[in-house]
Amino acid sequence: MLLLEEQRSLIEKTVRNNKNYSGNEDLLEDFCSEAFQKSYMIFNSSSNVQKIENYVAKVVNTSILCVLKNSGRVRRTSKGFVPAKEVKIADIKPAENDNAPLTGPEFILDFPDPKENIEEILITKDCLQRIADAVTIINREVPNQNFLDIFYLRYIKNMKQREMAEYLNLSQSEISKRLLQLSKLISKIMDGGNS
Repeated sequence: MLLLEEQRSLIEKTVRNNKNYSGNEDLLEDFCSEAFQKSYMIFNSSSNVQKIENYVAKVVNTSILCVLKNSGRVRRTSKGFVPAKEVKIADIKPAENDNAPLTGPEFILDFPDPKENIEEILITKDCLQRIADAVTIINREVPNQNFLDIFYLRYIKNMKQREMAEYLNLSQSEISKRLLQLSKLISKIMDGGNS
């Protein structure tokens, strides 16, 4: 049985040697954490180091793909996992009857490679644009709730609620409450109702 420090060292070494690690070095801690959680049982149930190393290599590969998928860097297709391309949505246009220019953070959204399925991309882009429009309208109607910042930090920057709370100097329960409120307001607008 390997000691805890040896387990972590083996996982980190295996992660660093994985082909998917290159270019994603900033996610090292996430890769290692995910792999450690998935391989914890094998460390406690086997003393065969070769068996453990082979198992860890498989777990690390799966963990890296899982983290990359959850972070939006890859997406699953019928051909396997493919890198997502960043597409900049430079000008988020306000609702039809609102001609005021949008101010606020610049949105960067991930889209699949255009060679995959152009129809799917157009539908996704249209849907995301409608959501961005809804958030813009909501933020203008209720500016003191920081809905635009909350949307940006959660869904564009992929921050956890705890991180958002620290960043916005709010409680985590308040962030959770506002996220729920925002999702209800977005749904209402998307369903055709006016805020």
